Amino acid sequence: MLIGSGLLAHAFSSIYSHREDVCIYAAGVSNSGCTDKKEFERERKRLTEALLQTKDLNAFVYFGTCSVADPDAQDTPYVKHKLAMEQLVSEHPRYLILRLPQVAGSTPNPHTLLNFLYARISRSESFNLWSRAKRNIIDVTDVAAISTQLIDKQNLRNTTVNIANPKSYPMIEIVAAMEKVVGKKAVYDVFERGSWYPIDVHAILHVLDTAGVEFGKDYLERVLGKYYEKSI
Repeated sequence: MLIGSGLLAHAFSSIYSHREDVCIYAAGVSNSGCTDKKEFERERKRLTEALLQTKDLNAFVYFGTCSVADPDAQDTPYVKHKLAMEQLVSEHPRYLILRLPQVAGSTPNPHTLLNFLYARISRSESFNLWSRAKRNIIDVTDVAAISTQLIDKQNLRNTTVNIANPKSYPMIEIVAAMEKVVGKKAVYDVFERGSWYPIDVHAILHVLDTAGVEFGKDYLERVLGKYYEKSI
């Protein structure tokens, strides 16, 4: 069972759209900068209904955000909302919360970090770069592959797991990689601002080989090339 129609839902559709024992809840507010209470309330109602309808399933999978640990984001309406939704999900008898960082994939959503950078760099538009900020990037197909391994492990019911890249990248490195993929120099003003936070990924390390996921030193450039090089 699959609820949602965006980037994550598409990545899981081939396996879970026809499974009746697992519910993948891949819907909700997709803009981390959202402050609209109506959007948050819409998700709360939809999630509450989904939880009631799936209480007898083997697993209810909800996607949270790793940014709950980000000191720059902890007090934002979006993060507070995501934490509140996690609390709702935790009332399901067999839940699994998977927290994600910045997910790379083919999506028209203009609010993602990578789509923002691609748009600005490809159009030679100026933007602000926070030199002390780091971001964690993972391919959506890798999210699906790792998640599938975790969902099949019954001992992970009623837990919260981070699915993320073991390495977080400085923003200047992400911009440089996007410059290389796009083939243009970025135009930006540097501000000595930003922060980063560690993401504990020990719970996924033992399934990476089985999932066919390899985080190497070329991972960032490889993922950006996969989704943005063809757009040039």
